[in-house]
Amino acid sequence: MKIITSIFIILPLILFAQASDENPVEANIEVTQQENIITLQPTLQNHSALFFEYNYLLLVKKTDQNSNLSVNKQSGKFTLEPGEVKKLSTSQINQTESQNIKAVLYIRDENKNTLITKDSIEIKGSVKAKVEESSLFIEGLVVDETKTKFGKDFYDNFFTAYNQYPQKYKFIILISEMPYRGQTSIIQLKIDQEVIYEFYSNPNEEYSKYQVGMALRAIAKYAEDKEKIKQEFIY
Repeated sequence: MKIITSIFIILPLILFAQASDENPVEANIEVTQQENIITLQPTLQNHSALFFEYNYLLLVKKTDQNSNLSVNKQSGKFTLEPGEVKKLSTSQINQTESQNIKAVLYIRDENKNTLITKDSIEIKGSVKAKVEESSLFIEGLVVDETKTKFGKDFYDNFFTAYNQYPQKYKFIILISEMPYRGQTSIIQLKIDQEVIYEFYSNPNEEYSKYQVGMALRAIAKYAEDKEKIKQEFIY
C-alpha cells in the first residue's frame, strides 16, 4: 500500500517538471494604441516552479513612406519568480498610416547566455501581425555601446573598415565595453548576444587598428561557421 501511494505522489511531479522544461517562460509583445501613440509592452510569464535570471533585448524597426529607417534597441536584466507574470519597460512610438513597424523580443538565460524564447510583431498602419525576426535585421548595422574614448575610437575605426565591405553581414554587430581594472576596460563584440571576440583596451593607435583586424576575422569566422551549420540542415 505504501508503494502505490509513492507512485501517485511522484508521477505528477515528473509530469510537471517535463512540462516546465519544454516551455518554462512565455514571451509576448503586447500592443496598445492611444491616438497616434503605439506602446509596446514586453510581458513574460514563468510557467515553472523555478526562479530564473534572464536578460532581454527588444529591437524595433520603423520605416516611413520615404523608406527612411530608424532602429531602436532596449535591453536589460530581470528575474522571474515561480509563476510570476512580469511586464518590462515599455517602448512608445509615434505612428502614422504610412509607417511600418517591426519588433522582435529576445529572452536569454543570464547565466548560460542561451536563447530561451522570443516573440515578434509587425504593424502596418493599424494592422498587427506576427513577423519573422530575420526581416528585422539590417545589413551592415553596428550598434555602439562603448563608454570611453578608446572604446569610441575603436568603434569608429571598426565601422570605417567594415563599411568598406561590398557586402555586409545579415546580422547586427554590437560593440560594448565593460570596466576592468583602473582605467582599463574590456571591449566585446557580440552577435545574437553571443560574445565572439573581446580584448583589453590600450590607448595605442596601432593596437586599436590591430584589434579591428582581429575583430573582423572573428566575425568572418562566425559567419562562415553559421553558414556551414545552415548547410548541414539542407537535404
